[in-house]
Amino acid sequence: MGTPTPITSAGGGYGAKYADGGAGGSGGGAGSGPPGSQSGGAGNTPPVSPSQGNTGGASDGGGRSGGGGGAGAVGTGGVSGQSGPGGAGTASSISGSSVTRAGGGGGGVMNAWGNAGGTGGAGGGGNGAIAPNSSAVAGTVNTGGGGGGAGFPAPIYGGSGAGGSGVVIVQEPAFKTASSVWDIRTVYRQIEADDWV
Repeated sequence: MGTPTPITSAGGGYGAKYADGGAGGSGGGAGSGPPGSQSGGAGNTPPVSPSQGNTGGASDGGGRSGGGGGAGAVGTGGVSGQSGPGGAGTASSISGSSVTRAGGGGGGVMNAWGNAGGTGGAGGGGNGAIAPNSSAVAGTVNTGGGGGGAGFPAPIYGGSGAGGSGVVIVQEPAFKTASSVWDIRTVYRQIEADDWV
């Protein structure tokens, strides 16, 4: 049999208060605040192919945060009136039907100055808080979706949402079957090639 190869993936980057978002499999959104705008965290860190995720959104310096990056799209930056939505995840049919996973969390809003919180990205991303009216929403379980960003000031109005748990799906390869006539040398070759059933 072949030697097992470990498969690992990077966690998502953190959101931040008054600072740039953290880098990770998908980047965290930037938290808004003085003295100006901040940048979203880089995605696909460390770099691998295919890419694990995308960059988080920037803040606008006026109370609107950026959304977290998703597996399929970057997080959107905060703009006047709304924090940025999370980036969309990626659809896969490995489980037998199409399911979208790994959406980014939406950005939270600094107080309730008529602003809207960022919505979570398709694929399990949680909505951001609109303090003090609503709390951040956690990412959906078994999707790896990012949690929504906290409102300000946290923890008075609640913290950020937790990230959704991931899921491991294993698809077995199609093996060749032995013919009705074979010898021990054939068996040995197919076992060596990890191709015997």
